[in-house]
Amino acid sequence: MRKFHSIALCALVLFASAFLLSAQTPAHSPVSDRAITALSVTGTVSELKTDTRQVIVTTAAGNQVTVTLSDRTTFMRIPPGEKTKDKFIRVSPTDFGVGDSVFARGRMTDDRKSMPALEFYVMSKGDIAERREREKDEWRKRGLAGTVSAINAGTKEITIDARTAEGPKPTVIVTTAETKFRRYAPDSVRFSDAKPSTIAELKAGDQLRVLGTKSADGRLTAEEIVAGSFQTIGGAIAEVNADKHEIKINDVQSKQPVTVVVTKDSLMKRLTPELLTALTPPKPGAGANAAPAKQNGDLQEMFDQLPAVTLQELKPGESILISSTKGADPARVTAIAIVSGVGPLLENNQAGRPAAVSLGAMSLGGP
Repeated sequence: MRKFHSIALCALVLFASAFLLSAQTPAHSPVSDRAITALSVTGTVSELKTDTRQVIVTTAAGNQVTVTLSDRTTFMRIPPGEKTKDKFIRVSPTDFGVGDSVFARGRMTDDRKSMPALEFYVMSKGDIAERREREKDEWRKRGLAGTVSAINAGTKEITIDARTAEGPKPTVIVTTAETKFRRYAPDSVRFSDAKPSTIAELKAGDQLRVLGTKSADGRLTAEEIVAGSFQTIGGAIAEVNADKHEIKINDVQSKQPVTVVVTKDSLMKRLTPELLTALTPPKPGAGANAAPAKQNGDLQEMFDQLPAVTLQELKPGESILISSTKGADPARVTAIAIVSGVGPLLENNQAGRPAAVSLGAMSLGGP
């Protein structure tokens, strides 16, 4: 099992991090959609009907609510980063457009498909892009990622094997009463689907991303932590169903069939011969003539340049690796990333020859 994870992470870790926050989840019914309540809807403007003064708001889960505007509706714009109502800016009924994010308040109909709006709050696409870029920059500068190795419930400290340019480095994360915890939902790596959590839900082996301030002794005081449990499975393709967007494989670890759901956001790549050479361990007896393993930086560049592959190009009998969250049903997973062309790696694992390089745990992105 340990050998398999070493090989699997080599093939997936480097490019999965850029993808984690964009993976989609299946649509929910309006009744179960958390963005639709009895008194509000949160989503994106997908259509404007100026003649009837109606706005079609589409939620992250894909449900639509028809919001009717009137002379009684109050319109406000939310500046990036502001959370208190006294900082909001009153705008006119025409100061928004398709693609803007909105929060509307009113009384929802029983079927949760329409609502007359008393309040209509807008954040423009430009403001959202500016806020996201600022947050990404903040996480790049003050963020740290790694694998949870120990948790001290008494001192509320977390030890992680942090990823650094020099390799994994133990780092102590100090949490306080102000630290915000979030945990990725099963079968979803969208940050918007992550739920409020606590340190009690963390466990060794979780992948963790933390935003905070580092002290002189190397400890980091956390402002925000997002964590989740992920897995990598692999095996030969038994069937490809392009109509259902599903792949069936025979998992080499469990020896059981697994159905892999492929969404429009699943990242699909194919290993090149050059990267296979970098990841494949030398044969027994190769000695000093064996080519040295590539360094992390070289591998990162190679992964970034891997060619994309489509579901239709995958064929039965081909070996693939799949990265996913740990859902409720181990026999059915939703793919974050799929890597094909990994047959030699799995063959080496089954022959008892572990990968020549280990690139650490899968990376998580920030919000």
